Amino acid sequence: MQTQSRFPKHARMIALAVAAVLLGLAALLWPEVPQWRIAGTVSARTSSVTQLPGPLACPSPGYRITILGDSHVAGSRMRAAGLPFGAVLEQELARGVKVTSYGIGGATAAGGERRWRASNLPEADLVVIAYGTNDAAPRGWLRRKKPVPIAAYKTAMTRQIRALRARGAQVILMAPPPGGSMAINHRLAPYRMAARDIARAENIPMLDPADAFASCSGSEPLLTHDALHMNPAGHQCLGRWLARQLCPTAVAP
Repeated sequence: MQTQSRFPKHARMIALAVAAVLLGLAALLWPEVPQWRIAGTVSARTSSVTQLPGPLACPSPGYRITILGDSHVAGSRMRAAGLPFGAVLEQELARGVKVTSYGIGGATAAGGERRWRASNLPEADLVVIAYGTNDAAPRGWLRRKKPVPIAAYKTAMTRQIRALRARGAQVILMAPPPGGSMAINHRLAPYRMAARDIARAENIPMLDPADAFASCSGSEPLLTHDALHMNPAGHQCLGRWLARQLCPTAVAP
């Protein structure tokens, strides 16, 4: 009888322990849950890291712009008809401005540097450097990739900036775009801030796609369902926004 009377108490203790474990798992996993919608993923809010030491010069006819980066630059995983933001930028600027994008999926700052040094890129008047997402390994424990040390990321980015400026090009950094979950943005944040620090140290502009996303009205998702890559609407948003940053009076809002 004494054992039977204790059983309900033990059952309640086990149930409470299981509930506590489940609540703990829910608290751990909740930041990983993307802000999914039917058409894609809404980007999670994050603080801007834009850095502008002075006004940007509007490209003149015949100006050559090169964009170096990862899958964001390549326009990967859109899964629908659409243009990468570099092509959108070229359309918006018009006036004979040529925009060439060199984006490779999975590229880190160091990996991208090795590729462009070996590929003999054509001369450019302006180079936009857009690395950092893969350096951050934003999937965290959901993937086996490990983040690149911040110091190594800064070193690779700084080498590229100085090498390109030595060739006579102007350089703009572009921060890694925000993702579709709090956890992704938390992992991206140190690299976004590191890029801002580099821009300040080198006295060059840095533009943040987070500002572009915030400027696009409505609740239309700008990311694919993987919560990381831009969908066609995201590329349109970023390309048009970049054009307005370069030529605020020459490009329609």
